[in-house]
Amino acid sequence: MASEDIFQNECSEEPELEVEQRMETEDAAESEDETEAAAPTEETSPAADAATEKSVGSKSAADHERAAKLTQLPLGRVKSIMKLDPDLHLATQEAVFTVTKAVELFIASLARESYKFTAQFKKKTVQKKDVDMAISVVDCLLFLDGALK
Repeated sequence: MASEDIFQNECSEEPELEVEQRMETEDAAESEDETEAAAPTEETSPAADAATEKSVGSKSAADHERAAKLTQLPLGRVKSIMKLDPDLHLATQEAVFTVTKAVELFIASLARESYKFTAQFKKKTVQKKDVDMAISVVDCLLFLDGALK
């Protein structure tokens, strides 16, 4: 079963395009900063060169902060959960970010399906029985059958 079948009308691609465009413009601005920092002039002192090296080294921290702003779940917590798997030896920031986004999309899908049953019964609060109904009715969620018991 293809993911397009599972998540037919889940997300439009427009918000994703906006995020990609914003990231591309930020990356372009960073690459300009890096080229300026990488080409020191004759007037710079060794102390200034060391400062530029420190700023280049802190780029990964800046990338981590930017990725954290694009997610709602904490990246550190997801990474620690990923490390619980004995088969996992190394988890890069890109992998952690990708898994975090996938989990967020999965939670949104489960919440949306659960809310459909809440709305059917004309309630305002999603309850455990609504989540159970969504799991038992929606084919792509059947792997969760019995997980809430």
